[in-house]
Amino acid sequence: MVFEISEDSRFLVLTEASEIELEQIRITLTKQVKNAKFNPRVKNGYWDGYYCYLYNDRYIPIGLWRELVEMAKKFNHPIYFKDLSNIFDNDIQLEDFTKWANDFFEGFKMDGFTGVREYQIESAFRILKFRKCSAELATSAGKTLISFLTVAYMLQHGLAKRILFIVPNVSLVNQAEEDFYAFNNKNQVKLKIEPIYSGQKPKKDSNIVIGTYQSLVKKKEDYFNDFDAVIVDEMHKVKAVSIKTILEKCVNVDYRYGLTGTFPKPGTLDRLTLMCYTGPLVNEVNANFLQKKGFVAKCEVKVIELDYAPDEVKEAFHTLSRNPDPNERKKVFNLEQNYVIGNTDRLNMITNIIGKSTKNALVLFHRLDHGEEIYKALRRKCPDKLIYYVDGSINDDLREAYKKKMEQHDNVILVASFGTFSTGISIKNIHNIFFTESFKSEIVIRQSIGRGLRLHSKKDKLVIVDFVDDFTWGNWKNKLYKHGIERQVIYADQQFPYIVKKLKFAA
Repeated sequence: MVFEISEDSRFLVLTEASEIELEQIRITLTKQVKNAKFNPRVKNGYWDGYYCYLYNDRYIPIGLWRELVEMAKKFNHPIYFKDLSNIFDNDIQLEDFTKWANDFFEGFKMDGFTGVREYQIESAFRILKFRKCSAELATSAGKTLISFLTVAYMLQHGLAKRILFIVPNVSLVNQAEEDFYAFNNKNQVKLKIEPIYSGQKPKKDSNIVIGTYQSLVKKKEDYFNDFDAVIVDEMHKVKAVSIKTILEKCVNVDYRYGLTGTFPKPGTLDRLTLMCYTGPLVNEVNANFLQKKGFVAKCEVKVIELDYAPDEVKEAFHTLSRNPDPNERKKVFNLEQNYVIGNTDRLNMITNIIGKSTKNALVLFHRLDHGEEIYKALRRKCPDKLIYYVDGSINDDLREAYKKKMEQHDNVILVASFGTFSTGISIKNIHNIFFTESFKSEIVIRQSIGRGLRLHSKKDKLVIVDFVDDFTWGNWKNKLYKHGIERQVIYADQQFPYIVKKLKFAA
């Protein structure tokens, strides 16, 4: 197999391959869309649910070059890339970069800062070495510091004059701006940061732009022409059309890389998609490594299987699940969810458990009406605690105020939707996290746990309480129960110890 790089450096162009090699490329780069069986086009027979990143049997997004290398190695196919070395920085050396990083932070003082860690230096080095790539960095790995190392090095060494940093929400815009200025030890690098989000006035002569993808996507194509580098924070959200649109407009960048705490698993279409837009995964720092090093809090998961539905309800769910009509069977999951959030005895039980928790707690929900009922119940039961509620309608100023309250006090319960507080939010003083509704997304679960892993002087461990609704009937297991089993697989995979307790009560 022989590949060349296209003139715009966006694609690898296949120039030589045998039929067997071509077929293997096609198989490697073809994956099924998640939940394809529910897609109307698949159900109606118009599409098979698979997507292939080999176009016209010739063109492959350049970010997938490592997938091709691994495929060739696995099946013993010869492979050659013409001028692929041009996408690497062949001049940067780890020893020199390590010295630069340590010198940069010499004498630097900041709460919680004890020096740049070895893995942080290596992570930043790998990003700069590969130029267009991805890195998986667990919560509290120091993602912002690693980003700053790359930014400061590029600016100081003339590798980039203007850098775009894309984040998912306004809180992270402000957080990144504050941290970048704080990390700039003795103002060694000239930083002029322009925050981009709704209501902000443009700044002239900025060399770093930090913005939400919701605001950046509205910019015209020529706005992105003078960026030399683009960084995507929380890059697992690259599936969003708006982020893809922004990256496609950044045609002149020499550096393009993404950072996330939850990179999709091998063999998935989501993984290929992320690498298409940023590049191959070149560095991984997982939570288990950080825990062993003492850089993040230990985590303990308590799975509580709630058995409260009367036998006639369980039997009814079981009967519905065996309905020969597939459209009727699909309704069972929604019926289970509705039963859960409408059950006052369950609400009373979980709020009793949450209310008895000591120190600060983050209570995560999915449905707004459920979250509101939890909030009201906790307000009634816990008059001695500070209890706040956040969903998508709560403005950013209030969210920031609630975060500060949680950092300053030890009797706070924050009831928040998964969508607002499962990703990127930094609060150290969280001791307990409650999953009050069923979720099986690995990204959502891992990101949610990450909210509580940051070290705090008063925290010896993070406790996760996972409520699972058990409507099993005989050997039949209900959907919500199965979701709970899938979350336990995630806990085991991440090496988070967990215990399962059954709690039976009458509803």
